[in-house]
Amino acid sequence: MALVSDAGTPAINDPGYELVLAALASGFDVRPVPGPSASIAALTVSGLPTDSFLYLGYLPHKSSERRKALSQVSNLTYTLIFLESPHRIVDSLEDILSVLGDRRICVAREMTKMFEEFWRGPVSGAIEYFKSKEPRGEFTLVIEGKIKGEEILWTEEELLKAVKKELKKDKPAKEISSELAEQSGWNKKEIYALINQNK
Repeated sequence: MALVSDAGTPAINDPGYELVLAALASGFDVRPVPGPSASIAALTVSGLPTDSFLYLGYLPHKSSERRKALSQVSNLTYTLIFLESPHRIVDSLEDILSVLGDRRICVAREMTKMFEEFWRGPVSGAIEYFKSKEPRGEFTLVIEGKIKGEEILWTEEELLKAVKKELKKDKPAKEISSELAEQSGWNKKEIYALINQNK
């Protein structure tokens, strides 16, 4: 069965999204007909909202820079779209989990080619899946935006600023990490590691 439109790409900012979501919920395999770009093709079949989205290209190669880039968009409610290569996919997914949390994700691989694949579910599940098999091909990641009303997570820049301020007070690292964990939404372990890096 095909979903077609007399204007534009179906499922982008139109009721097509609801049809895709219903088909996925019923266990059907939903795939795009080759479109204008990998990002739009992946978005249309992701099962995630298509009314507002942000395409950000490839994530940075280094983990620290990647985390910084992710923290800058962590509070946006738009669906996020990134591209990634096979040799960085697992590391990137782990950083996504750490910074954005266990959001819904659609990982699209090798679209329009013989080994086309779509993996949908939580980020933690995607990590397990792609650790269990050798990732191949180019990837498009479509990630759920921040849900309105969720606790706001501080950006890494905001957290680092607070860590430096608390360190000037000569407080123990354990005390700082406990206090900032409650305020920032980050976990104690991540804050403790950041404190040790900036002593």
